[in-house]
Amino acid sequence: MGDSREAKLQAGDFDHIPIIDLSTLNSSHLDERKKLAQHIYHACTQVGFFYIKNHGIPEDLITASHTAAHEFFSLTEEQKMKYYMGQSKIVTHGQKYRGFTPFYAEKSTGTYSDNLAEKTLAGTLSEAFNIGYEIGGDSQRSVDDMLPPDIYGLYGDNQWPGDDILPGFRETFLQWFAQGLNLCRALMRIFALAVGEEEHFFDSKMKYPGAQSRMMHYPPQPVVGEVQEGVGSHTDYGCLTILSQDSVPALEVLNRRGEWVVAPPIPGTLVVNIADCLAIWTNETFRSTSHRVTNLTGKERYSIPFFFSVDPDITVSVLESCLSDEKPACREPFKAGEFIRQRMSKAYTRYGQDPPAKPVH
Repeated sequence: MGDSREAKLQAGDFDHIPIIDLSTLNSSHLDERKKLAQHIYHACTQVGFFYIKNHGIPEDLITASHTAAHEFFSLTEEQKMKYYMGQSKIVTHGQKYRGFTPFYAEKSTGTYSDNLAEKTLAGTLSEAFNIGYEIGGDSQRSVDDMLPPDIYGLYGDNQWPGDDILPGFRETFLQWFAQGLNLCRALMRIFALAVGEEEHFFDSKMKYPGAQSRMMHYPPQPVVGEVQEGVGSHTDYGCLTILSQDSVPALEVLNRRGEWVVAPPIPGTLVVNIADCLAIWTNETFRSTSHRVTNLTGKERYSIPFFFSVDPDITVSVLESCLSDEKPACREPFKAGEFIRQRMSKAYTRYGQDPPAKPVH
């Protein structure tokens, strides 16, 4: 869909992030959904990032989720460490990455083609609380549903603060998670239309998605004039990410000219970006664009990303509609869960050790 030659010439040459109205996302008229797919195709091929408005996630839920994030990160270090990721469940492929990550305990993962073994990367100036997919966070599932085998350690076993510590925290975060799932499933149908596939191409591949969400806290820079990245330059792993920002600008997106383009918070919107699995699925027609977070405002910043991927056992193989003699497959087929697990293991390298100390600022 769209002029592929024009897209190739201009891909990555952006100086702002487009805003897309999702009012017709679930329209009963196919022509309206296809028109939306055209707008999304342009954003995904040119930038890889776009804002969405009229997205359907209630603003009061978004506000409540940010309030919950403030409350969690306001706990004492001793209280937060009760949910430390280093004590999360051990599975076949290693540790489950659930719970609290302290300052400097995580590293940037770069892009999927980077060889990070050759790089020495500093820990990130951020702390986070992480959860993975569980039945209670999916409105399409019932309490009687059972999770499939967790081959790659991407389901459940979340570490939750009890209601005696943070009343309503789990309920609020799972409501956000469920809303994120609904929105991502709908967007995946539009993405399918955008690249010329049948609208429901991905439906059978996202029954028990390998989705995750985080609450994140970025402090001000500890030393005035010294820049430390809250999260270093990287691309995301799965199919797409939905991000809820607060009012503090810090997200930056890298364009083709090597310039960092700020994605400032815009009231009433969320930010969407394409991630590696979907970029590969579309033979890199959709851009998985490098981005970072650098909080230079002198204020505390909070954000809540939702990372969506398909079911972990699904094979990602370049779509026939995205292949040509001039553009063969960019990568051999692979299992989505194995790919994501491998990327996560590069980010979370310090668990099982004593966590780094919180910075002084």
